[in-house]
Amino acid sequence: MNIIIQTPRLLIREFTAADEDLSLLMDEDERLTQYVKKRTPAESKQVFKDTLKDYKNKTGLGRWGIFNVGDNEFIGVCMLKPSESDGDKIELGYRLHLKYWGQGIATELAKALINYGLNKVGLLEICAVTHPNNAASQKVLLKAGFERWGEAFWYGEDLPFFRVRKAL
Repeated sequence: MNIIIQTPRLLIREFTAADEDLSLLMDEDERLTQYVKKRTPAESKQVFKDTLKDYKNKTGLGRWGIFNVGDNEFIGVCMLKPSESDGDKIELGYRLHLKYWGQGIATELAKALINYGLNKVGLLEICAVTHPNNAASQKVLLKAGFERWGEAFWYGEDLPFFRVRKAL
């Protein structure tokens, strides 16, 4: 198990084959997918297989599991990887189980991913998009240090676009 980042509350690590059901359950909960691209169960399984395969590239980027440091409970999924909509941009994304909403975990996660991406991986910019109605995620991104930078046509629609850049 390869740990990517640890904060006081969060352990962000590579998934293992044994974690497949945890990841797939996130895609089945409509409350957790209301603002993201819907996937069939077969598509979700393929994304998980591709995720495990991508770890072999050793880029320092990817899609990872978020676990509670205290009890190892699965919190959700996050990513810091080239965007499906613009492969030249590194995208930050996350989904948390409802139980963890409203506790500052998303902000803690986003700040940790920004620090990791800019300072450990050496990225110069990290981007994120949200659904126009997802005000909570927009607030998280702003609190984490992102700036609103207009809109981008990603995932088949115009979405609020955010970015954070490394100070040079």
